[in-house]
Amino acid sequence: MTEFLQNYGDKLLFLLAAALLFIPLEHFLPRHKGKKIVRKNLLTDVLYAFLGYIMVAVVAIIAVTLIVICLEPFVPDFMQNFISSQALWLQVILLMVMGDFYYYWAHRAFHKIPFLWKFHAVHHSIEDMDWVATHRAHPIDAGLTNTGFLTVGILFDFSTAAIAIHAAQFAWHSLLKHSNVKINWGPLRWIILTPAFHHWHHGNMVEAYDKNFSAQMPLWDLVFGTAIMKEHESPEVYGVDDPVPDNFMGTLFYPFKGWFSRKPVADKVANLEPLQ
Repeated sequence: MTEFLQNYGDKLLFLLAAALLFIPLEHFLPRHKGKKIVRKNLLTDVLYAFLGYIMVAVVAIIAVTLIVICLEPFVPDFMQNFISSQALWLQVILLMVMGDFYYYWAHRAFHKIPFLWKFHAVHHSIEDMDWVATHRAHPIDAGLTNTGFLTVGILFDFSTAAIAIHAAQFAWHSLLKHSNVKINWGPLRWIILTPAFHHWHHGNMVEAYDKNFSAQMPLWDLVFGTAIMKEHESPEVYGVDDPVPDNFMGTLFYPFKGWFSRKPVADKVANLEPLQ
C-alpha cells in the first residue's frame, strides 16, 4: 500500500510538471489557435489522467506477465546476452526501436480487428487535441499497447536502467505528440515522431485513416507504407463517427455495450432473413 501511494504521488507530481510545461507551450506555440484550456470533455480526460492510470497499471501487470510467460521460451539466449552486454545508451535506442515495432503492430491490430477497435475508439473520440487528451485511452487498450516496451524489455533482458529511461521519455513524448504545439522539427521529423505526425493519425478524414501507427518514430510506418507526413498541415477535424459517449463511465463501458443484453426470442426470429 505504501509503495502504491508513493507511485501515485509520483504520478501526481508528473501531471503537475506536465501542466507547468504544456499549458504555456500550447498558449504561445499553438498548432490550432484560439483553443481554450477549459474545453469540451476536459473532465473526462482529467478523470482518465487521475483514475485511468490505476486501471491501466492493473491491466498492464496482467498482460505483460502472461505475454512474457508465453513468449520467453522462444527468445534465444544469444539475443538476451547480446542486448544485456551493450552500453546503456545503445540499450535505450534498441528498446525504442524494438518497443516501437511491438507498438506498431499492436496498435494496428486495434484498428483492424472490430472487437479491439471498440476499445481503441475511446482514444480516437478525442476531438480537441492537447496534452490532457493524451490520457483518454481505455485501460485495456493502453494496458496492451503502451506497455509493449516493458514486455520487450523483460523478454530480451534489457537493463532496469534502460527500461526506466525509456519509460520516462515515452511518457513525456506521449504528451508532446498529442499536444496542441507547433514546432518546426526540420529533418528530425523523419527520426522522431512529431505532434503533426500523430495529429494526422487522429484525423477523421479518409486520407488519414489507418496512417501513422508508430509511437515514437516514423520508422515502421515508413517501412510498412502507412506514413503520411504533412508537417505544415493539420487535419480539418478529429474524432470518430462511432457513437462513443463523452463521459468517463460511458467511455469505460462503451466497448462492452451489448455483451450482456439478451433480446427476446421473438425479436431474434423477426430479424432473421427469409430463406431464398
